[in-house]
Amino acid sequence: MKKELSLNTRYYRLFTGEEDKNKYLGYAFEEYAADLDRSAFLVIDVYGLGHHPDDLLPSYNGDVHLEGARPALCWYDSAEHEKVIVRDALFPALTAARECGMPVIYLNNSAPKIGLRHSEFGKVLMRQLNTNMETVFTENEIDPKEYHYGDSDHLKISKLLRPRENEYFIRKHVYSGFVGTRLDLLLRHLDIKNLFVVGFSADACLFTTIVDALWHDYKCILLRDCTLANDYPEEQAELLGTKRMIKMMESLYCVSVTSEEFISAAKNVGEK
Repeated sequence: MKKELSLNTRYYRLFTGEEDKNKYLGYAFEEYAADLDRSAFLVIDVYGLGHHPDDLLPSYNGDVHLEGARPALCWYDSAEHEKVIVRDALFPALTAARECGMPVIYLNNSAPKIGLRHSEFGKVLMRQLNTNMETVFTENEIDPKEYHYGDSDHLKISKLLRPRENEYFIRKHVYSGFVGTRLDLLLRHLDIKNLFVVGFSADACLFTTIVDALWHDYKCILLRDCTLANDYPEEQAELLGTKRMIKMMESLYCVSVTSEEFISAAKNVGEK
């Protein structure tokens, strides 16, 4: 018997109605039954040192920042928002995915020895984010022949969120998890069609991975309360940048549910 997650997915109808050409039709909902055997839970750039009481405190350099890594000192302060998202939504959803037997796939930033600082992407990060990927994304549990070796805190994962032994872990080197990685190959080997997506940031790594997933013909279901964008200082109080990115993705690239809706569906997997 096929096991399915029954979901009432949300999307935004960006086209205008016939009666009023200047009015968007707004939010709509669609019932969707996701085949559990063809679904995976995608965790993008979720690090979060400090989410677990046994975590070592990060020692970020205050003048270096990259989305997803979430330094303690940066040009905006999203730490409190992220704590709430991780504690109240993302971690419970991750737990529900594990308990229903859904494959969990982590996508993390990395610094392979491929001349990143010479790439246009590397130049953008250095110019706009003051970030040298080959320094910020070093790791000390990596093959130094293939990756830049070091002991940066930016990619260290909280004990609360750490991948388990039987879960999948893929290193990426640009925002999208599909560019130059084995993600698509893994998904095809697992015969995956549906991607339940959480993580950071809504305007960079999560967003571009969802866009590329669509081009690769995967259906993405965003857990819309399990992400956060790089909200500018004037947007912080109401998370206006995050809300705008979620609506844009719901308009053009994917559908969404809340973490509570996903957890309920995962706990009540039905057979058909």
